[in-house]
Amino acid sequence: MNSPDGLEGLPPEDRADFERVLDETLLSARLTSGVDRSETDRLRALALDALPGIASAAEAEYRRYTRLRAESRADRSRRPAGPAAPGTREDDGAGLLTVAFVLVPVLAAIAAVVFLLLGYALGVTGSEPAVARPMRQAGWVFAAVAGAGGLVAVAGLVVAAVRNGASTAIRASASADEVARAREEWRRALHDRGVVPFLRERTPGPRRADAASRAGFVSPRFSSPHFSSPADSGADGDRRRR
Repeated sequence: MNSPDGLEGLPPEDRADFERVLDETLLSARLTSGVDRSETDRLRALALDALPGIASAAEAEYRRYTRLRAESRADRSRRPAGPAAPGTREDDGAGLLTVAFVLVPVLAAIAAVVFLLLGYALGVTGSEPAVARPMRQAGWVFAAVAGAGGLVAVAGLVVAAVRNGASTAIRASASADEVARAREEWRRALHDRGVVPFLRERTPGPRRADAASRAGFVSPRFSSPHFSSPADSGADGDRRRR
């Protein structure tokens, strides 16, 4: 923001904001004070040339805005594309529990298949071994465990995904709102402490007082509320009107 090269003092997206604040201020002066187009064009060109100096008046707000904007963009770039959100594993215990919910049904299903196949294979022989029946019973027990575990695992994963997705959306919304508020604070400070004082200082001088009065200026300040401050009211304003 300290660059002397005019518009090079701000990145393109922020230069657009600067020009918008400047144009809105000048448009308000034209509509409320009757300032002619040539005068506002002259002031606009001067303000664009002096952009770094004007913007430095709101440097604190600008630094906060750009910091929050960078943090928000970095947070979005770190967010994985898959269904799992960064907050899915809150601690090691929760991670192990999730693994257990997934592995238990799988292992139980494998055991059920093995025991059932062996138990029924032994049963088709002429003389069924005594171990065949217990193996089939164990196979069905493992099958029931696999079915129940699968339902529990699916329910747990759905709940975790919904909870973490909601918390991520809340964090993203809060971050976006914070960036938007910081941007408005910067624009307001840019208007109040940068653009308006600059335009006041460059309004027509005593040699052009009559022309300035006809154009809607009260030298050396705009008569528009956008170019006045509490310090301009009271006795000082009475003296100017007299």
